Amino acid sequence: MRGRTAASTAAVLLFGAVLGGLTVRLGGTTGAVLWGVGVVVALLAGFAARRPAQVRDAPVDLTKADKVETGNGDAADGAGRRVLVVASCLALVAGLVAFWPDDDTERRPSAGSRPHSDASSPSPTGSGSGSGSGSVKGSLAWKVPAVGGDRDRGPGAWGLRDTVVQGRLAGLFAYGARAGAVRWSLPAPARVAVCGMSPRAEEGVGLVAYGRHDKPCATLAAVRTSDGKTLWQRTVAGDGLAAYGFTVGGATAVAVEDRTVRARSAETGAQRWQRPLAKNCEIRAVEATASRTLLVEQCGSGARLLALDTRTGTEQWKRDLPIESEATAAVISVTPVVVAVAEEDERGTSAFLGFDDRGAPTVTVPLSGPAGKLVAPAAVAGTSDDGRALVLGDLLITLAERKDLVPDVVVAHSLKDGRKVWERGFTHQTSALTGEPDGRVGVLLNAGDGAKIALLDTARGTVSAQIDSENVGAALSITPEPIAFPDGHVVVNHISLHGEPAVFGLR
Repeated sequence: MRGRTAASTAAVLLFGAVLGGLTVRLGGTTGAVLWGVGVVVALLAGFAARRPAQVRDAPVDLTKADKVETGNGDAADGAGRRVLVVASCLALVAGLVAFWPDDDTERRPSAGSRPHSDASSPSPTGSGSGSGSGSVKGSLAWKVPAVGGDRDRGPGAWGLRDTVVQGRLAGLFAYGARAGAVRWSLPAPARVAVCGMSPRAEEGVGLVAYGRHDKPCATLAAVRTSDGKTLWQRTVAGDGLAAYGFTVGGATAVAVEDRTVRARSAETGAQRWQRPLAKNCEIRAVEATASRTLLVEQCGSGARLLALDTRTGTEQWKRDLPIESEATAAVISVTPVVVAVAEEDERGTSAFLGFDDRGAPTVTVPLSGPAGKLVAPAAVAGTSDDGRALVLGDLLITLAERKDLVPDVVVAHSLKDGRKVWERGFTHQTSALTGEPDGRVGVLLNAGDGAKIALLDTARGTVSAQIDSENVGAALSITPEPIAFPDGHVVVNHISLHGEPAVFGLR
């Protein structure tokens, strides 16, 4: 009997060793199942070892059976228990080794899991933020009722830190992005309207232009965005300020004033440099950063792109554009260089054009092509709709129209070779794009019953989250502009058609 017990013990020990090795090797769900089977087998082996061969083979005799249980049965019982304990311990140790995470395994996803990435785990966008591609309930945090007359077009908006500044014909109005608290206001002078704003404010300063009825937009002023104070103001003679003709690049204000490109200190208004235009030339677009200013200049039937040093006005390079007729233009990005142009000639160039840092052409993305009709800025499209295009990394991201002249697709093209990298379609109208603080793309959707914002991963165009307001108070007009903040979004309706709020916040 002791020989049998020893053999049983050895067999179970061997089984436990093999079981432990397989469990460690397999791991995961398979290892867990194998571990469980091993524990059950160990228990059965232990009970089998507890029952000696004599009792199983002998005739029923309660007296002898009692003797067996109280005599040599003690040794068999002890051996069986030892087998049970040893086998169970082996299985337990094997399981712990297999499933205890070390520095590598706790960071390595299993074969069936998706690795964590910023694209699949969105950063907060307010109380309605979420992760994954699911729809998240958002809320209308605040709103400013419609103001002014129907179809009055607001000249622009700035988003900075935790404040949004809306431009109206009657002046500038600043609100806290989180709760809509009024920060400051700057009313326009009597009988004078705000006729333009710089695309953005930089280093705490933005530019605003004023004009009288049926007169040129001829007064340029710099506004401190923290409190709405006017830092300086200049009156421009002659033809006044060119449309889309002024911007802020770092601490420099650049404006096209009466046929002269002039740069001033954004803080004091002191002139830094000027560049008069040739007799037959016009500026079609201007944009700047702290180090570079881009000008699209049309001279007769031709056009060219010039790069100037923003601080000194020194010409860095110039490049003739593929233009042979009157054209409209917009600077999409200064770094990397991307401009949009549209010729009057129907067979002429209508495209986004990319250039390297020395002005050499790199890519052409037609406004109409396989991806549909790409939505260009209003300065190029010649419409009231301002289709903002984004340049993020080496991607040009735009809205596109596939049918019914309504944008319903977001398309990304490579700025390296012009190929389409991805596209994302929506059942709702895609109204506008915005760059998110975390590098994603925010798509403002007009769902009819309220605004929705889809957040797209720029690498693949996948929807990582969608914020649904489902609130009729968050209605969109035909020219909404979304501005992203770390804890939410603010939407500015530049035109009110049916009483849509002038500004509202989503969280």
